[in-house]
Amino acid sequence: MAQAKAVAKFWITTTDLLDHVLKHEKRIQLAEPTKDGRIVHRLVSDLFCRYVQLCRSLERCYDQTLQAQKRAVIQQLLEAGQARMLELRTKLQEIELSEFVYVDGALQEQHLIPDDVLAVRPCYFPARRPDELQALLDAQKLPAFIEPGSDAEDGSSSDESEQPEEEQVPVGKGINRPVVKRDRRKERLQAALNLITAHERARQARVRQTNFRLHPDRYYPKPIDEEIVDVPYEFFYRPGQFMLYPLKRTVYNWDFRMKKKDVVHFAYYAPPGWEEQTVRVASVRWPDAKELALKQQAEEEAAAELAQVEAAKRLEEALERIRLNRAAAKIQRYWRKFNALKAQKKHRFDRSKFLGLFDDYEPKLGDALAVAEVRAARRARQPEFDRSFVAAIADEKARILRIRGPALLEDITDFVRAWFREWYDETLAFDLIPEPFQGGTVLIVRGETLTPLEYLALERQKQLDKLKTPEQKKKEADAMKAAKEREQEKKQEEKARLKELAREKRARERKEGKTYDFTEPEFMTNAYLTLEETLARYRKDWAFVNELDNLQDLPIMEWITLDKFAEVHQELHAEVHELLKSERELLQMALCKDERMKYKPPKPKKPPRAKGAKGKKRKEPIDPTADLSVESILNELVERNVLKTCRKRTFEDYIGDFNYAAFERRNRLEQDPPPGMGEVRTILQSYLYGMGPLAAPKPKSLCLVGPPGYGKTLLLEAICNETGSTLFDLSVDTCGPVEPNNMAYFLQLVLRAARLLQPSVLAIEGVHRAFYKKVPQPEQPLDPAKLGKHLFKLIVKQLKPEDKVLLVGTCDQPWVAKVGPLKKCFDKILLLPRPDYGSTVLLWQYALRRFPTVPRDLDLSALAKVTTGYSAGQILECARQVLNIRRRMQFGRKPLQVDELLDHFLAGTTPQYPIADKEYEKFVKWHRKVDKLAKQRAKVMRERQLLAEQMAAKAAGAKK
Repeated sequence: MAQAKAVAKFWITTTDLLDHVLKHEKRIQLAEPTKDGRIVHRLVSDLFCRYVQLCRSLERCYDQTLQAQKRAVIQQLLEAGQARMLELRTKLQEIELSEFVYVDGALQEQHLIPDDVLAVRPCYFPARRPDELQALLDAQKLPAFIEPGSDAEDGSSSDESEQPEEEQVPVGKGINRPVVKRDRRKERLQAALNLITAHERARQARVRQTNFRLHPDRYYPKPIDEEIVDVPYEFFYRPGQFMLYPLKRTVYNWDFRMKKKDVVHFAYYAPPGWEEQTVRVASVRWPDAKELALKQQAEEEAAAELAQVEAAKRLEEALERIRLNRAAAKIQRYWRKFNALKAQKKHRFDRSKFLGLFDDYEPKLGDALAVAEVRAARRARQPEFDRSFVAAIADEKARILRIRGPALLEDITDFVRAWFREWYDETLAFDLIPEPFQGGTVLIVRGETLTPLEYLALERQKQLDKLKTPEQKKKEADAMKAAKEREQEKKQEEKARLKELAREKRARERKEGKTYDFTEPEFMTNAYLTLEETLARYRKDWAFVNELDNLQDLPIMEWITLDKFAEVHQELHAEVHELLKSERELLQMALCKDERMKYKPPKPKKPPRAKGAKGKKRKEPIDPTADLSVESILNELVERNVLKTCRKRTFEDYIGDFNYAAFERRNRLEQDPPPGMGEVRTILQSYLYGMGPLAAPKPKSLCLVGPPGYGKTLLLEAICNETGSTLFDLSVDTCGPVEPNNMAYFLQLVLRAARLLQPSVLAIEGVHRAFYKKVPQPEQPLDPAKLGKHLFKLIVKQLKPEDKVLLVGTCDQPWVAKVGPLKKCFDKILLLPRPDYGSTVLLWQYALRRFPTVPRDLDLSALAKVTTGYSAGQILECARQVLNIRRRMQFGRKPLQVDELLDHFLAGTTPQYPIADKEYEKFVKWHRKVDKLAKQRAKVMRERQLLAEQMAAKAAGAKK
């Protein structure tokens, strides 16, 4: 209940916000026409920011609203709001002559941040297909779009994604070894397991040996009365036993314990080979005076030698103490230095953290996950309320038919029969009942048919026309023809006048600049009018409905009753039509018989042709896939390796920052700054609004251009994953086995399957290969040009605005392709920018923080400054190769240094460098040829530069 009440209150707030935005737009429409593009940019960007906020609120209401009737109103508002938001973005693109727009001025005025106006993933993504189609698609075993373990061009493959490879080693001429499949991931895991096992066994052996040494009474066994044989340790091989290389071998048996056991001191025990010997008693002889003197002299000499030895020993001990003191002082000095360096490092870390130089915040996702779960649970209940609403409609219709149906039938027939009587009484005739396509008996009830007086006037005019002479008739026909010709001439003159005015306006705009009038249709579009009408109708219909009282989100039965009553009334009119038509014929036959007239049955009227279908009917093209079932189409595409699965990627995986200085440089310094990588992510998300169940404008085709490693494949997979689209691989390699004669059938088959399984993405990797100027010799067997011949006619041209199908191509060598056909096939062509400093910092943070033990205070600023320009693929691959498992194990004693990451780029066998400016300039020049806005902006920048040079030259001449 609380949640329903909160959603109702939020919807009331959103309607107030919508009313505020519409009033603000009305105030803008009162502005005077102007030629200043900066004023128009300021007004339109301000309105664009407001519509972004409005669409986010409407989207949340649509996501959490369970009441079906109110959700239908919100859906109309959301569709119109998104269309209006995209129209304003298009207008900003026309003003700035660029696909990337900057609204920093409006953000400052409204106190917003750039994240508040970014395109976000809509709540209705990923789109849901019918259950039977989804089950049929899930039953297929589809290959991967990018094979795991292959070097993807975005360089984001990890150690866990590597798969077994195949190796084939030549043995001799014409003889090859069989292909050996190696599971490298399994081998690495086994090696790591063996290493951990060896360390653990060695540790246990050291613990046992220490226990035997320190606690012999507890761990040594008691002696036994048997011969102990000292068995030396010998290494022997056991199958399945892993050697402890490169560790020092440890003896695991208990023999080493007895080597330190003194068994002699045990009572009643003799070691093997030991015999007890008798002590001989020598005879005692007393020494004489000479011997005593010699003995005394020897003792004195011994005492002197002993004193000398003691002195030397004391000197040696003093020297040893001095050496130990010096060693202790050295250790203490280095220890104090280490502590000081550690304290300084911690102080620097705390200061950098306080200043926000790096993000050490670990958010608690518990609350956010709880909110997401509650919203998802409420969103999951929408189908249940939809089914209840449909059931209520069916029940109400059945009730009306059962209770009011017979009475309605009698009322309709009585009214038409009364109409027959009125006509007979006044004209003695019976008018024809209108056909169902004209309105049927409904027109009779409404009184919109011909009245008897009008009928008599027409009959009188017919009689007078019969009395006219041929000359009079010819004169009237000539007059009517002349009037018609004059009317046609007036229309042609008006058309020519409008055409001339448009030509003069274009010429005046080229000469003086465009004048922006906020009351013209380019500003007051259908989306704006739809918003106004829908909001006014909502407030009129829901004025007497208290939404806070309907916390159960039950449908409003009064509206259902009115709608179903009108529908039942229409259906009953159709049922009564044939009966009353037969009665009218019987009455007409009786009248003719009474008047002795010949009865002429009325000619059946045919429904008019559709508007615009003049002349010969257009022959529809024959569809060769019309007789195929969905199962057969899917099976054929799976056999041809067209249907594929992609990795779970999102737009957040495309790491990149925004160009925060672009607004100042473009609008105040009149420069042409390159966009940031984050802006590519935003504009791609805005292109995908039309891929969901709601109606929104979207391009038919999109081409991503950039050097290798810039994330083109990642963005393609993110598009598929975010929208829940089915991926169709139409690359040259996939279409290679298709015969040129069957290429049209193949593309029609793909298009029909894409429409059945929509939303769908038709992916073409390396699309330049389909439009080669000159096909390389190795690719001639594939005949890549056969795809480019039919791509526009059979795919792009056949796509309708309501189709949830998008053609996406990637290209890394656009200059080798024909410009005209490639430009014709793609509505939008985006050039992916080079990573700037901000994007490089984010890339290093993402690449390094995937490993938890990497220090947070690593100097990423200097690293990003040095590596600015390296592609995202190169940076991610560098982090993956440098921070392998062996290097991460050494973090405790050998911290990571920035030099190690730089050495990977520069100290390898083949040093890696970022793309050169000259090489990237080739992409920029090619993009200016094919992109209309880029071409116009380049022209404007050249004119500004020429004007600046002329002004500088003029100022220099004036100084002289």
